[in-house]
Amino acid sequence: MMNILVADDDAAARKMISQYLKKKGYNVFEASNGIEAFTSIIDHPINIVIIDWVLPGMDGINVCRKIREKQKGSYVFFIMLTAKEEKKDLIEGFDAGVDEYIMKPVNLQELIARIKVGARIVSLEKKLMEKQRELTGNNEMKNKFIGIVAHDLRNPVISIRGFSELLLKDSNIFNEEQNEFLSIIHSTSRNMLAMINDLLDISRIESGNMQLVHKNGSLNKLILERIQLIKLQADKKHITIYKELTSIPEVTFDKHRLGQAIDNLITNAIKFAPSGSNVYLSLKQDGDMIKFSVTDEGPGIPGEEQHLLFSEFHRLSIRPTAGETSTGLGLAIAKKIIEAHNGKIEFETQEGMGSTFSLILPIA
Repeated sequence: MMNILVADDDAAARKMISQYLKKKGYNVFEASNGIEAFTSIIDHPINIVIIDWVLPGMDGINVCRKIREKQKGSYVFFIMLTAKEEKKDLIEGFDAGVDEYIMKPVNLQELIARIKVGARIVSLEKKLMEKQRELTGNNEMKNKFIGIVAHDLRNPVISIRGFSELLLKDSNIFNEEQNEFLSIIHSTSRNMLAMINDLLDISRIESGNMQLVHKNGSLNKLILERIQLIKLQADKKHITIYKELTSIPEVTFDKHRLGQAIDNLITNAIKFAPSGSNVYLSLKQDGDMIKFSVTDEGPGIPGEEQHLLFSEFHRLSIRPTAGETSTGLGLAIAKKIIEAHNGKIEFETQEGMGSTFSLILPIA
């Protein structure tokens, strides 16, 4: 049954509306002032509020505004009773969260029509909330499943990588074909481990279990360290890395996680850049913000796919230029890490002309 609150300091008008709605089968609550109205909405599962603009204690607009600020549960549909017809007054009400207006004196047939509209909106909102809860539950189950599977796979893959590496060190005891097979096993296990680590990271992040360890440090030093680790990948594709790193004062960040986000941006640029091209790195301070940018000479990102860039498990039509593996999680992970540092990621891209991805972080 729909619960309706009628709030009006005119007792006769309030009783007339209440009796009429009860005859129509609604469950009706009453309030004679703004404080009573606000308390009743908080204390009871009110679906629709019919409230006079002018009330003692707290006017109808303020009741609506405070409920909208406080509201966490089901949506409350507000119908404002008023004699005001000035556009600025009506706009003020809509800004406060009013859904509908009815001019006084109240036409009861019009009121019922407005209530039916409100009931449909409340019902739809309830279905949306139920669907959201269902999806949230499914997402939590997905993250738990991913975490368990990835965790169980990680140790055997680490073992395969380790043993194959040991065997490769004694390559003189194997023939050329066997050494080639060992190299394939080692390379594949390394790629698999990177993918498993990505799955574990996204599971932790989505479950709210990513913990940052903030320490003062040099971004310049961190970026140079990451370049050294990634340079081998660039050299294999004859990609030249140019860097223009302005000296930045020490800031507070999680070295491991921020390094991971920087890695994702640089390795993405190398993955999708053609052999023999260039990648440009830039670090500069702009007011109270720090901006680290990575620019490639790759194919750019098609306009119709750009909205998928930071989503999970989506692969775009563009492909790595040397067959590199990708989980489609790198940018999603980087975005979460940067947002956890109170920063953001921006990008500029032009199809056929390359892309620029930027990490923007506050100095404080």
